[in-house]
Amino acid sequence: LYMEKMRFEAVRCMSRAYRPAVPVAFVARVLGFVDIVPVKGEDADGLSECEEWLRAHGASLHDDQGGELVLDTK
Repeated sequence: LYMEKMRFEAVRCMSRAYRPAVPVAFVARVLGFVDIVPVKGEDADGLSECEEWLRAHGASLHDDQGGELVLDTK
C-alpha cells in the first residue's frame, strides 16, 4: 500500500516536471520496476509491468516520433 502511494506521488511529480512527455523506460527505473543497473533480460518484464501499472492508474501512453513509448504529461 505504501509503495503504491509513493509510486503514484512520484508519477504526479514527474508529470509536472517533465512536460510534455517522459519515456516509460525512465519512469520504470524511477518507480523501481527496473533495476538502475540493467540486468540482461529482466528489463522487458519490468517495462511491461510498469506499462500495465500506469495504464491501470489512468495514464495516457503513446509512441513518440522515435518509436519509444512515452507517458503523456499534458
